[in-house]
Amino acid sequence: MISIGVRLAVVEPRVVAAGFFAGSFVPRAMFEEARRVTIPLHVLLQWDDEGNDRQAALDLFDAFGSKEKSLHANMGGHTGVPQSAGDAAAQFFARHLR
Repeated sequence: MISIGVRLAVVEPRVVAAGFFAGSFVPRAMFEEARRVTIPLHVLLQWDDEGNDRQAALDLFDAFGSKEKSLHANMGGHTGVPQSAGDAAAQFFARHLR
């Protein structure tokens, strides 16, 4: 759940970069916490995810306070994540977790 990851990114100083899958319910309170997230972010959004409110995911992405954040959107539902999305996430972490 993205809410847990956002909370962890805010309170745990050892987290220096994060990857989020924008595919779950986001409580309104999470938007204020998202503004406090300043680490580099890699966010995956499945455009046609049946269980995901696309606009809420976009709003949450906008709320993140990170100067370096990227949104990777792919066609398809929750289970249709392409292999290239995993490759892009791996590259992100290779850059930030040296």
